[in-house]
Amino acid sequence: MIDPSKYIIRPAAAKDIDFLVETVIQAEKSSTGVCGLANYFDVTESEMRDYLSQIFEEEVNGCELSLSSFIVVDYDGKAVAAMGGWLEGDNEDEMPSALLKSNILMYVLPKDKILKSQENIEITKELSIEREWGTYQGEYSYVLPEHQGQFLIQDLMEAHIARAKSLGPKVKKMQVHVFESNKIIILINKMMGFKTKNSFTSQHPRVKDFFPNNTLLLMERIID
Repeated sequence: MIDPSKYIIRPAAAKDIDFLVETVIQAEKSSTGVCGLANYFDVTESEMRDYLSQIFEEEVNGCELSLSSFIVVDYDGKAVAAMGGWLEGDNEDEMPSALLKSNILMYVLPKDKILKSQENIEITKELSIEREWGTYQGEYSYVLPEHQGQFLIQDLMEAHIARAKSLGPKVKKMQVHVFESNKIIILINKMMGFKTKNSFTSQHPRVKDFFPNNTLLLMERIID
C-alpha cells in the first residue's frame, strides 16, 4: 500500500541518473515502443541508455539532458517520478538548448553514429521546433507504473512552475511540447492551466520511426 505522506519532491542528484535515463527512454517511447532517440542515431536502446548515463554524468546545464534540469519525486529514498525543466538560454554560454543537446550528443556518441544521424535531419526537421528564448521549458516526464494515479506529474509540474517563478519577473511563461497522441499529458497540462498555442505536423512517411506521432503541440501557461 502506497503511503502518500512518504513522497518527497526534490532536485535530482547524481544517484538518480539511472532513473533519469529511464525517464528519457520512456518519454521518448511515449507508450509506442519506439525509442526515437536511439533510432535517430542508429543505436540499440541499451546503447542509448549507456550514452545517456554518460551525458548526465557530464552535467551540461541548460537543456533537457541536464541533471540540474530535473526534479524528482522520492519515495522511501528512491526516485519514482521525474520531470525536466529549464530556462531557455540561461546557461554559461547563452546557447539555445538544442545546440547544447546536440553538442553533448556529439561529444559522447561515436563519430559514425553522428554521421548517420545527419541522414535523418530531413525526416525530423518539421517537428524539431525552436524553443522560445527566455521561457521556462518543460520536457521529459515519467512515473513508475506502481506510483501512477497519485497525481505526481501534477506535483512535478507545480514544482517546476515554482522554480520558474523563483527566477524572477523576467520569466513570464512556461512551455511544453506534447505529441497529439499523448492524451493523458495533454489533459493534465490543460488542468494545470496550459493552452495550445500552436501545432506542427509532418507528412514525411518515416517520421514515426523517430517520433510517437506526426503532430506536435506547443502548449503554454502564463506565469503569474
